[in-house]
Amino acid sequence: MKDKLKISELKDIVQDCNINFLLGSGVSMPYLSTLGKIEQFLTELADKKEKGEVTDDQEKIVRVSLYKKFFDEAILKNLEILKNSDDTNDVLNNYKTFLKTLNAILLKRKSTILNKQINLFTSNIDVFLEKALESINVEYNDGFSGRFSPMFNLSNFKKSFFKTSLHYDNTSELPVFNLMKIHGSLTWNKEGEENISFSADLGIVKKIKSKTVSEDKLIEIDDDTIIDDLITKASSMTPDASICEFIAEYEKLAIVNPTKEKFRETVLNRNYYELLRIYSNELEKENTVLFVAGFSFADEHIRDVTLRAANSNPTLKIYIFSHTSNIDNGMQQMQDKSINNNIEIVTPDQTENDKKEMIDDFKYNFHNLNEKVFCELLKRIGEKEEKRSEKN
Repeated sequence: MKDKLKISELKDIVQDCNINFLLGSGVSMPYLSTLGKIEQFLTELADKKEKGEVTDDQEKIVRVSLYKKFFDEAILKNLEILKNSDDTNDVLNNYKTFLKTLNAILLKRKSTILNKQINLFTSNIDVFLEKALESINVEYNDGFSGRFSPMFNLSNFKKSFFKTSLHYDNTSELPVFNLMKIHGSLTWNKEGEENISFSADLGIVKKIKSKTVSEDKLIEIDDDTIIDDLITKASSMTPDASICEFIAEYEKLAIVNPTKEKFRETVLNRNYYELLRIYSNELEKENTVLFVAGFSFADEHIRDVTLRAANSNPTLKIYIFSHTSNIDNGMQQMQDKSINNNIEIVTPDQTENDKKEMIDDFKYNFHNLNEKVFCELLKRIGEKEEKRSEKN
């Protein structure tokens, strides 16, 4: 069912609820690409290898082709984000507007019971959020502590920050963003078996970039490709040292690779598993809201955790923003399986054209999400404050 968003309803919710966001790859578009079929292909490839349906050479050729495509379209371009390249400005500005608006909403929060914090859960591994948070100079927890050698520790989340005035010793709580990257990050660097350090220059990405693979050793992947086509093409190709070197370097990334087996990998890694647990626990809290943007719920593990929380916590409210009025299957499954009627899929407004067809007035891209929802929400909260001041 498609729902009409009520800003007046949201105004009360953000003032009285624990606020969470789940952000997917859609919010980093169009600068970075979404996964497309890469997750599906890597999963199918792993299944076929386990069943002995592909040779080791075929598997390496297909795997490196998928890794390379994902690297070129979703990882390598992060180096330009660090450089503040002009190509990144539109998306980065969307993130800045989003964070500034939420920061202002938290500042206006009147509740003394709830802390002034927002949880930003994301499956994205890119650095847009870190760059935006740094550039607008707001307080945030990303799990790291330390100056010269920042190290990741889950205990660094959920810290509160307070500011005391110089003259009167008045203390006020500062808004804080908790940035939790469920699938890891390009800023994470593995340190042995237990530790993760912070890589400000994305050194591992630069190392992978230096590992070139000959074009004749890669299979082109387009929208019409199926896994059997890739395996067939790989049959006439032989992997060389460059392929093994690229795969070895790529798999040093501290990210959960995009396959449906990632949950199994996540369980083996304490940090990934604990971040999923924190996500689940936050959604179990009484009077909580989750806003979902740029995320289709194709990820079945996050979908299951979210649905479980929605069904066990009737005080949880979930708003899923659909890019268009054509709702993704994962989103629809979420709403269909909800037993508490607390999941709303928000679609763009529509009008009827000359052919009597209903067409979208806009798309819920990141820019429109800011403008039509959160900026409007901040405006309404401000108007409410003005009316209160006039009465006093």
